[in-house]
Amino acid sequence: MVRFFYYHVIYVGMMNIMVLVPSMLISHRFNGAVSAMPIAIVSGTLFACVTSFCFQRFPGMGLPELYKRFLPRWLGIALNLLGAFAWATGGIIVLYSYSNTIGLFFNPETSPYINLAIMSAACIWAASRCSRSVQFTQEMLLILSSPVIFWIMFKAILSPWLDWDAIRVVAGRITEPPSVVPFFAATFVFSGYLNVTLFNRLTERGHRYKHLWIIPVFCSFFLLVSFFVPIGFHGTQAVGNYLYLWSVTMDCLIMKYGFIQRVLYLFLLLYTLLSLLFVMNTWHTAMEFVKACTRRYPPRPEQPEVPRINWYICTVFAVCTFGYAYMMNDLRNQMVSELWLIGRYFIELLLLLLVILFACLERKGVRRRPDPRPPTKNANGVPGP
Repeated sequence: MVRFFYYHVIYVGMMNIMVLVPSMLISHRFNGAVSAMPIAIVSGTLFACVTSFCFQRFPGMGLPELYKRFLPRWLGIALNLLGAFAWATGGIIVLYSYSNTIGLFFNPETSPYINLAIMSAACIWAASRCSRSVQFTQEMLLILSSPVIFWIMFKAILSPWLDWDAIRVVAGRITEPPSVVPFFAATFVFSGYLNVTLFNRLTERGHRYKHLWIIPVFCSFFLLVSFFVPIGFHGTQAVGNYLYLWSVTMDCLIMKYGFIQRVLYLFLLLYTLLSLLFVMNTWHTAMEFVKACTRRYPPRPEQPEVPRINWYICTVFAVCTFGYAYMMNDLRNQMVSELWLIGRYFIELLLLLLVILFACLERKGVRRRPDPRPPTKNANGVPGP
């Protein structure tokens, strides 16, 4: 099941386009974005590796179980609610942003609330499943979409219309002092490891997160491509004039075979899957964090039937999405996205410090409550360590 850890890393790296990370970076392309990216790569890789190493000490346990094990109940509830708010807000922002993009490029005369309602209904159904079903759904969607997305990215890189001179001009700004906002935005590309906070429940004793080199290699590739490819197509100045940056960039590509000539439509269809995948994971994680605040719903990663509380919580997230859509426009959504990306980094930093503390306490044998996991048994049925 360790492969699912890397599925999260890869799909979140590809999803940075929909969370307006490239737009934030490009808005600072002349004043610190380029020099901030190498620092973000080091920081994101360090956060991911340390967090995954610490969670190896707690197989079968998610972050809510660690709160119950090491922290006072009131503090654990507060941290669970903070995590639920951060995850649910990320899903709401992506769902609103992509429903607007779909409406603008496919059918601009349709009410945006219709697209939002259809996508929200799909996300409610998917996010309310058990954690095991969510993982398998993610695997299927990622296997279907990621090969074509990689093909589109390489097609853009090898395109004859890509101006490498413009890319070199912006890359030469690496001598500028790094800026804080692009740094916060760039670290999001590495944030897929955060899903271990919940889906570590599905791991078994003795598991190890191997091949961690995948994180810096793939995430650095997604970060550099999402930043430099639009600059190569639109130039150093005009690239800052677009709100839907990557959608306009993909409309510069043409396929000479198949029944779809414009790459834009294929790109939007594929990112529809990724957006639903992202919202499914974020709402499911937020739902489990909310349920962890009560004693009535113990963690159950595998459930044959969906509890009613799952439907209720995910429906609340969908209602909040409609309230968000009513109050927002594209510019306000961009501002909220920037604030969310900045706040997310500090939540990641807090989480890193907490899991290091939990690992040290576990090593010393200091805990407030006993191990909630059932004991393992050997081949003779005798309980093991």
